[in-house]
Amino acid sequence: MSDQDAWDARYRSSKAFWSGDPNPQLVAEISSLKPGRALDAGCREGADAVWLAERGWQVTALDISSVALEHARDVEICDDVARRIDWQHADLTTQAPAKASYDVAAVGLNG
Repeated sequence: MSDQDAWDARYRSSKAFWSGDPNPQLVAEISSLKPGRALDAGCREGADAVWLAERGWQVTALDISSVALEHARDVEICDDVARRIDWQHADLTTQAPAKASYDVAAVGLNG
């Protein structure tokens, strides 16, 4: 079983595997910053990406699990916020994110 298969199986086990709340450390560190471009590596079901986009950030949100990304895309958000998020399927253990300039990088550590 590949890492993607394992994560997909984990996310299939529940419609909302995580709380849906953004990471409190991210909120504490980013709240006072002017919005720019953010990379959310290991975005899981998208709570951090949505929180950033709601505050005006342009977000590239990556995850190894296509099921987690489906869950993230299913979260009800307004069109303006949705346009600020680029959901991407990626295995960061084998491929680096596309070269781009980011003002903030958030890393979700699954465990």
